[in-house]
Amino acid sequence: MSFLPAASASSISGTAGSVLFTDLSSGSDGSISSRRIYVSDDTGTFIVPTGVSTQYSVWPLPLVDTITLALFSKAEAVKIVVQWLDVGGAIIYDYTIAAQGFPEYLEEFLYSQTERMSQNPLLINDNNFWGNYSKCRTLTDAGNQAILLASDLYNAQQCYDAATEIMDNAQFLFNSNG
Repeated sequence: MSFLPAASASSISGTAGSVLFTDLSSGSDGSISSRRIYVSDDTGTFIVPTGVSTQYSVWPLPLVDTITLALFSKAEAVKIVVQWLDVGGAIIYDYTIAAQGFPEYLEEFLYSQTERMSQNPLLINDNNFWGNYSKCRTLTDAGNQAILLASDLYNAQQCYDAATEIMDNAQFLFNSNG
């Protein structure tokens, strides 16, 4: 059976910044000797774990089905390419995940605000809590929609960055005494 490359990437709940990559390939090819993961943002800048000096992350062989990489320090919209190479380093197969959003930092922040709201329902009346919460939720969702509907990394990242600004300024935008 010939080799059919496939891969997926997903967020790990509770571990913002980490991505679980899964090799979904089928078949086999004895000439495969290594595998790489390229992750690039909306500007084409490559993202790798701290300490990696190449533009890619190595995904060890033999064909381990999964690998977790700590990649992000904020919500990111990215393109992912997985390559399978021969012993000489020539690309034999590649698989592109055209666009993917990783808004886990924002989702965790929004959930923490949901918990605060549940503990103190009157909080939504304070310091424009509801307006800021809604704006952050809408921007996060808009970024996700840009990925889902149009594979639009640029606009997704713009939305994620605007939502991140709200998150980063939460002490001024939300009543922290709640």
